[in-house]
Amino acid sequence: MAKRHDWELIEREYRTGRFSLAQLEARHGVNRSNISRRAKKYGWTKDLSGRVRERTQEKITRTSLPPEAQAAYEDQDEAVIEFAANENAAVVKGHRKSLERWRTIAERYAELLEDQVKAGTIKVDVGDGRAVEIDVPLEYVGKCLGHGTQTLERIVKMERQNYGLDLKVDEEKAPEAELTDDELEARIAKLTQQVGSEQ
Repeated sequence: MAKRHDWELIEREYRTGRFSLAQLEARHGVNRSNISRRAKKYGWTKDLSGRVRERTQEKITRTSLPPEAQAAYEDQDEAVIEFAANENAAVVKGHRKSLERWRTIAERYAELLEDQVKAGTIKVDVGDGRAVEIDVPLEYVGKCLGHGTQTLERIVKMERQNYGLDLKVDEEKAPEAELTDDELEARIAKLTQQVGSEQ
């Protein structure tokens, strides 16, 4: 007997724009091509994605409001939007924690370089467990400055995206606003990997 699928739930989750076809396939055990065909056949659209994004932003900022202001937000959203917004907010909060960590590392890196330049010397391993002190090479300083500023530029860019500081009013001109969480995670992982390989 063929397994019955909850197509109403799949459609609701599809409409939030929160899940890719691959994620819906994994969540419900339905081949993504079947989901895609059904979406086309019945004209499913991701018509709730804008509302989910708005609700996510509300959830992120709500925690900074006093309790009486928070109460004004209650009892006004459907359960599916609330669920998707909760998940999105958790992802964004995780990103923010990671960004804080990378900012701290970048600041320590800058302080270390600053101390080395101020001292005018660095210790260099010359093999067989011996280290000698040499003058700070200008090429070394240049490379460190390049890596440090590039890292800071990436961190600032990701922070601005994460805190919604670069959102454009016209979303058609801002395709990055339509990124799924998986796509955003992939971008952050790629940038993090690049930063790690350059240090």
